[in-house]
Amino acid sequence: MDGQDFWIEEATIEQIQLAFAENKLTSRRLVDFYLCRIEELNPELRAVVEVNPAARELADVADSERVAGKSPGGLHGVPVLLKDTIGTRDGLNTTAGSYALLGSEVTRDASVVERLRKAGAVVLGKASMSEWYRIRSLDGVPNGWCARAGQGVNPYLSSGTPCGSSSGSAISVAANMVAVALGTETHSSIICPSDHNSVVGLKPTVGLTSRAGVVPCSPRWDTVGPICRTVADAVYVLDVIAGFDLRDEATKEASRFVPEGGYKQFLNKEGLRGKRLGVVRSPFVDKLHDSAITAAFENHLNTLRERGAIVVDHLHIEHIDSILNPHHSGELLVMMADFKMSINSYLKEELVNSPVKSLAEIIAFNNNNPELEKLAEYGQESFLEAEKTNGIGERETQVLKVLEKFSKEGFEKLMKVNNLDVMVTHGSRACAVLAIGGYPGITVPAGYDSEGMPFGLCFGGLKGTEPKLIEVAYGFEQATKIRKLLHLVILALTLSGCRAIITDAISIKEATVSDLQRALRQNQLTSRQLVLFYLGEIRRLNPVLKGVIEVNPDALYQADRADAERRAYKSGSLHVLHSILFLLKDNIGTKDKLNTTAGSFALLKSIVPRDAGVASLSERAKFRSLTAPNGFSAREGQGKNPCVLSADPCGSSSGPAISVAANMAAVSLGTETDGSILCSESSNAVVGIKPTVGLTSQAVVIPVSPRQDTIGKLEAIIFQLLSSSPKCYKILDAIVGFDDNDAEATREALKYIPYGGYAQFLKVDGLKAKRIGILRNTFFNFGKGSALSQAFEYHFQTLRQSGAVLVGNLEIANILDFTVSGEAVALASEFKLPLNAYLKELVASPVRSLSDVIAFNQANAGLEKPEEFRQDIFLLSESTNGIGVNEKNALANLARLTRDGFLKVMTENRLDALDVPFGISFGGLKGSGPKLIEIAYGFEQATKIRRPPSFKPQNFSYLQPNTTAVFAEDVLLVLIKAKS
Repeated sequence: MDGQDFWIEEATIEQIQLAFAENKLTSRRLVDFYLCRIEELNPELRAVVEVNPAARELADVADSERVAGKSPGGLHGVPVLLKDTIGTRDGLNTTAGSYALLGSEVTRDASVVERLRKAGAVVLGKASMSEWYRIRSLDGVPNGWCARAGQGVNPYLSSGTPCGSSSGSAISVAANMVAVALGTETHSSIICPSDHNSVVGLKPTVGLTSRAGVVPCSPRWDTVGPICRTVADAVYVLDVIAGFDLRDEATKEASRFVPEGGYKQFLNKEGLRGKRLGVVRSPFVDKLHDSAITAAFENHLNTLRERGAIVVDHLHIEHIDSILNPHHSGELLVMMADFKMSINSYLKEELVNSPVKSLAEIIAFNNNNPELEKLAEYGQESFLEAEKTNGIGERETQVLKVLEKFSKEGFEKLMKVNNLDVMVTHGSRACAVLAIGGYPGITVPAGYDSEGMPFGLCFGGLKGTEPKLIEVAYGFEQATKIRKLLHLVILALTLSGCRAIITDAISIKEATVSDLQRALRQNQLTSRQLVLFYLGEIRRLNPVLKGVIEVNPDALYQADRADAERRAYKSGSLHVLHSILFLLKDNIGTKDKLNTTAGSFALLKSIVPRDAGVASLSERAKFRSLTAPNGFSAREGQGKNPCVLSADPCGSSSGPAISVAANMAAVSLGTETDGSILCSESSNAVVGIKPTVGLTSQAVVIPVSPRQDTIGKLEAIIFQLLSSSPKCYKILDAIVGFDDNDAEATREALKYIPYGGYAQFLKVDGLKAKRIGILRNTFFNFGKGSALSQAFEYHFQTLRQSGAVLVGNLEIANILDFTVSGEAVALASEFKLPLNAYLKELVASPVRSLSDVIAFNQANAGLEKPEEFRQDIFLLSESTNGIGVNEKNALANLARLTRDGFLKVMTENRLDALDVPFGISFGGLKGSGPKLIEIAYGFEQATKIRRPPSFKPQNFSYLQPNTTAVFAEDVLLVLIKAKS
C-alpha cells in the first residue's frame, strides 16, 4: 500500500514524518494500513491480542494537530503497539495474555504510555506475549503462546520459535503490522524475540524507563524497551520513554544516565571507530552448530574491525556456567519470590476492578477454567512454586549476594580489566549476564541460518552505557544493512481482509520470468497481484485438473515482503527469481506449514528437519505399484491433462506439469528417476530439464533411487511439442551446485557447472554445427504418413535449416525393457534403503519405515485404495535386504548397457545430443547441459509453436465440501484444504 507515492511497508519513523510533512501520508491512512495488515496477517501470526477501538479517532486528532502546527514530537501520529502487560486507561485490556485479567481496569496509563501520548503517538493496540512471562510454567508454556491470542508464529520461519516473552511486539514489527512497539524484559524477553524475528530490540538499563503501571515479573530486573526495525527508530522511542518518574523509585538512580540532548545524537555512522569490543566465545559461539551462523559471525567481526573497532577476542566471564543456569545460580528462586510479592501488590494497588486479586486467585481461576487456559497442556507449576514463597527471606538474600558477586567478578570485571566499551555476542544467550546485573543490551539483525531463521548480534554494556551501545549498534547496522525479506515466494493461499486488484498492465498467462521481472521493475505488477492471479486460477481449475495438492498459507505475506524488498533495493541487486512463484512436487521437503507426503496420506503431518530447497504427483513416484494410474495420488485424486482431459498426464511429476501448463503457476520443480520429468512435460506441452544426477541436491527429497534421482524444472513453453524456455535455465542456475547435505553426489557433479552459469548458452543460433543423433528405428517408428511422423520430419528439417548436422539411422545396442535390464531389481532394493533413512530423519512422522507405509495403506484402504491400485512393488522392495549379489549383478549390467549403448553411440558419432520423442527431447552425456541448452533454445526460437491449453471448467461448482469460501470486499478467495 502507498500513500501518494509513499510506501508504508518498512517505513522508518523519519520517513513517516517526512511523508506527513510533504502531505503524502496522514496518520489516519497509516493507522488504516496497519489495521488492515493486522486483519490480514494476525489470524496466522497471532501477534496482536486486541486493537484500540479509538485508534482511528486518535489518528484523526493527530492529523488535525499537524494541520494546526501542533506536532509535539518525533512520534507524533505514529502508531505504537504495546506488550499486553503495559497498562492503558482506555478501551484496551491489560491482561498479560491471560483470561484471568480480562475485564480488569487500571487506575491510569503506565508511565511510558503517558510519555508516548504526550509525544503524540497513537496507541494501536496490545501485542501478544508468552503468557505471564512464562512464569506460569517455565517448562510448560511455549514461547509466544498465551491463552488470549494463541501461539505466536515467527514470520520468517513458521516452524521456528518466535521466542518470548515480548513475542507479539517483535512479530508485529517484523511483519509490518505496526511501525514500532514496546516490550519488557526481565531475562531475555526483548533481546530474544527481536533476535529471532530479525528486528532491533533495545533493553535499557533497569530504571532508565519507568515500570509504573506495568504488570510486574521481578521489579529488581524488569525494564521496558523499544522493538523496531531499525536502530534509529529504537533510539527515537527511547528518547521519549526514558527518564525520571515519581511512580518508580528505580528511575531516580538511573535518570543520571540520561544524556543531555537525548540519545539521538549517538546515531553516528562512524560510531564503531575506536571502540573496544570484547568477544566471549565460550560458550556463546563455540557451541554453534550451524556453519552459516559461524561464518556470518566471523565476517561480522571482520566488518567491526574494518570500521575501526578494536576487537578483543577469546575472553572469558567468571562464573559463566552458573550464570547461565538460573536454577543453579538461584535467579529463579528470587524471581519466584519477587513475582508473588509484586503481582499481589499490582493486583491490589494498580487495578480499579479485577476478577482476581492475588496469585492464589489466578491459580484458582486457571483451575476453574482449564479449557480456556489449556491447563492440561501447559500446567502452572511455576505459579504453584511461587505461591509457596514468603518474600525475600534469608535464602533469597544469600542468593542475591551471590548474583551480585557473579556480576562484579564476571561481567563487570571483564569490561573493566579489558577496558571494553561493549561486549559482542551472537544471538541471545548472553541475556542472563545482562539480566542479573540490570545491564543494558541491544540486538541488531545479523543474518539467517541455513533454514532461513534470523539471528542477531547482541551488544551489551555496563549500566548507563546506552550511548556507546547505540553508536556501536548503529555503526554495525549501517555497515551491513543485513535485515531482509524472503526472496523466494512459494505459492500459497491466505485470507485477505484488504482489497487486492489484479493488474491489467500485462498478461500474466504464459508470461516468462523475464516478462514478469520487467513488469515488476516497471511497477506494472506486484508480487501480491501475481500470487492472487495464480490463486484465482487454482480456485478455478484445480477442482478438475487436480494439479495442486495444497497451498502455502504464508504466500501472500511472503509476496508482500518481496514487494517491500523490491522497493527498498536496486533491481540489479536482487536475484532474477526474486518475487517469482514456485510450485514444488510433493516429495520436495519444505520446513514450513506445507506437508511433504509424496501424495500419500501415510506422510501427512510429518515434519522435515529443514528445507530441500509442494504440487501433486503420482503417489510415491508411481513406485507403489505400476498398475496405479499416472497422475494419481491418494491425497489429491487423479490428475488431468489440461490439453486433453482424457489423455494420460504421465508421471510422476504430473502435478507440476499440469499446473504450469494450465497457468496455475509460473514455474515449478519436479524430480526424475526414470521418465518422471520428461514424460510429464511431453504429455502436458511444457518444458522440462532433467539435470545430470548430482547437479541439483537431493537432500530432504523423498527418494526413489539416489543413484538415478535428480531435481529439474518445469516451465510453460512457446510451442506445442516439448521444447525449452529461457526462464527454465535461469531457474537451473539458481538450484544447481554443491550441498553439504548431499555432498557426495553434488561434489562430483560440481565440475559440470560452467563459469558464469547456464544463461549464457541461450543462443538463437545455438543449433549451428551441432551434431544431433536420430534413433529412428528405436523411437521414431510412428508409421509412415502419420501426423506424428510428419511433425517430426518437419522438425528435423528445421534443425537442418538452423545449421545442425543430423546423424540418422542410429541404434543403441541392447535396449531392453525395465525388468530384463536389471533396473527393476536395482530399484527395488535402492528404494527401501534410502526411504527408511529419510523417514528416520524426519522430526515427526506417522510412519518410520517402508513396512510402516505398507501397514498404513492396508489399515487405511478407503484412503489409499490398495485393492484398486495395489502396492506390489512396495512389497517386493520390502522383501529385499540391501545391495546383495543379485543387485550388484544388476547394477553391473546397467553400467555395461550404458557403456556399450548410449555412451558408445555418443562418442563414436561425435554427437552433441541425441534426439528422442518425449515431446522433442534432447539428451546428452553427463555435464553436457550447455550444449543441450544451446540446441533446445535454438530449436524453440526457430519454431515458437506452443499454444496454451484451451481447457475451461464447465458446469462445475467451485465450492466443494473440502473448500472454504471467504469474501474479502469484492475479491473471492478459496482456501483449499488437503483431502481427508
